Amino acid sequence: MELALAIVITIAVSSLAVYVDLPKQTDMIWANAARLNSAGSSQGRMSIQAGTISVQQIITEDIRGELKKGSFETVVLSVRGLVSSYHGRVPFMTMSYDNDLWSGVLDCKIPTDNVTQFTFDVRQVIGDHGKVTHIGISITEVEAHETGQAEEQFSKISMNLREVSSEQSPLVNQIGSVVPWLITGLVWIAGGLIIGLPLCFVSLGIVLLISRGIIPAWKKQLKGKTPKKPKDDMLKE
Repeated sequence: MELALAIVITIAVSSLAVYVDLPKQTDMIWANAARLNSAGSSQGRMSIQAGTISVQQIITEDIRGELKKGSFETVVLSVRGLVSSYHGRVPFMTMSYDNDLWSGVLDCKIPTDNVTQFTFDVRQVIGDHGKVTHIGISITEVEAHETGQAEEQFSKISMNLREVSSEQSPLVNQIGSVVPWLITGLVWIAGGLIIGLPLCFVSLGIVLLISRGIIPAWKKQLKGKTPKKPKDDMLKE
């Protein structure tokens, strides 16, 4: 009974701690979403006039994708077509062919006003022939007299693409899909043991102190205050 009560107290305290911390996490998520929305609504470019200095925001993106075998050429041609349609250019490109698989890097220069839509379109093209594994975005403010007017109008998008072999056994694919869930479960179990076990012992100690220390002492004190019957009344009875 005492152990069960201690477990109930532990669960209640843990739930209260999670509930108290939840608003902070929600505020942080909304703050990040608002910051990303602000960056996207400006379409990656903002000019600020401060006296004679013009300040602009230049976007740098890193996109990585895994493609199905045999689709590398199609994706590269599609990306180059998108670059041309958005009035950009591809100043650097490298490709390699190893073990029947293509891989390569494309560095694109895109007008900063078109970067947001270009990123969405590239992600769709890669997703149609594989999957996007990473997109990293950084924003840098530059001054006009430092970089030159022509370069300031363009942002850099670097794409690292590679074909992956699909000749994996179903067992390997199933194990790969289960591993993230297994790791998450182990992390939760470890956290429960590290935090929940000591808290459970503390709760058990409090319950034992109350049930075997405070309550018996309180009962003894009440018995001591109970008036005793006179001896004469006891003899008459």
